[in-house]
Amino acid sequence: MDLRASVKMLLVLVLGLPILQAVLAWVTGLLTAMGDPAAALVVGYVNTAAQVMWLVCVVGLLVTLAMRSLDESDKPNA
Repeated sequence: MDLRASVKMLLVLVLGLPILQAVLAWVTGLLTAMGDPAAALVVGYVNTAAQVMWLVCVVGLLVTLAMRSLDESDKPNA
């Protein structure tokens, strides 16, 4: 996978995962209000995993953009 495709994929994940987190937080609140704390706990764990994935994607995007920037700066100007 080249750097451009990696940046695209990571950008989609960085922008999409917060939407998933918001939906999971809403579902957790809904399940808690319905009286199902066990399911709310499981969805809360999934939300925590999504938060960790988002943080990893942000760091990966930063590193990938830095690599792409360094790769472009090595090319001579035409």
